[in-house]
Amino acid sequence: MDHHPRPDSTPAPGDAVLAPLMPVILRGDARALPLQDASVDLVVTSPPYYALRSYQDGGRHYAGQLGDEPSPRDFLAALLDCTREMVRVLKPTGSIFLALGDKYSGAQGQTQTGVHGRQHRTDSAATWRQTDPRRTGIPNKSLMLLPERFRIAAVDELGLIVRAVIIWAKPNGLPESVTDRVRRSHEDWVHLTVQPHYYADLDEIRELYDGDRALSRRVKHFGPGKHVQRAAWHKQHPRGRIPGSVWLISAQPLTVPAELGVDHYAVFPPQWPSRLVRAWSPVGGVVLDPFGGTATTALTAALNGRTGISVDLSADYGRIARWRATDPRERARAAGTDPAKAAPADPAQPDLFGGLPE
Repeated sequence: MDHHPRPDSTPAPGDAVLAPLMPVILRGDARALPLQDASVDLVVTSPPYYALRSYQDGGRHYAGQLGDEPSPRDFLAALLDCTREMVRVLKPTGSIFLALGDKYSGAQGQTQTGVHGRQHRTDSAATWRQTDPRRTGIPNKSLMLLPERFRIAAVDELGLIVRAVIIWAKPNGLPESVTDRVRRSHEDWVHLTVQPHYYADLDEIRELYDGDRALSRRVKHFGPGKHVQRAAWHKQHPRGRIPGSVWLISAQPLTVPAELGVDHYAVFPPQWPSRLVRAWSPVGGVVLDPFGGTATTALTAALNGRTGISVDLSADYGRIARWRATDPRERARAAGTDPAKAAPADPAQPDLFGGLPE
């Protein structure tokens, strides 16, 4: 079966506090990860979306970034190359969780304001070339279905197993200036594995039973299935039920110190990777984000007793990641504790990342 029992040496939630570790921050390309084969227990990542924005270092667009391809087909091919590299470093018992946003055909560039008030406008002409219905063959105003196309290609071309798609529902999602369709307020996260049997410990993320008990109580007294319902009623797990496929988690803003001189737009809340880390990687295991950005995944993994590794092509994001990895208040926020009570950083502390490649 897919579930691996918790080793005797691993504490149950609430029994012990795991010693937090320091994440590893590396500058590198997701197409050529600086890691050995079969060395990673879990990959949690959110690659750049197609034709969304220009990521920059020192205020300049840098070459080689995912999402900058001239067509959706080229973008998916590049993403599959990155996924092959994830599979190379993944252990046979490992999992990949990958978020991928969609894009509308015929989309235009947009103006976005960063955390320091600076406005950046994506190149409307470039965005139009990337989404032009005459070039893509996708009808104007239609979703390009990039997440679906990627999942199909992951199965057909890479031989991966799609175990589930988890919906991250955002109660505080951003507004959109549309009047003829619903506002988008979710992201798809696909769960991929390389084999049918893999590490999983869902006891770590079970949820308390709520309103479904009353429903079970009503159903068990009616119809031919009443005996089955009664048996299920008596076998409810003491830790609760396994989570469903829709996770309601509020987005969490990130305020970056002005002295770093870097804007960042997309940050998923630490609560999200924390669930994945605890349920699909062993304590002491290795968790990788090959599009590490601000190191949310790596930091969360480290705080949960795993080795968290963040790899990103951008030197600017590397600076944010190093700051978050060592800043006591950021570590407290990621751990879900009060940042105001965090001890100040030790000025005598050595550079923890001095020996790592920039």
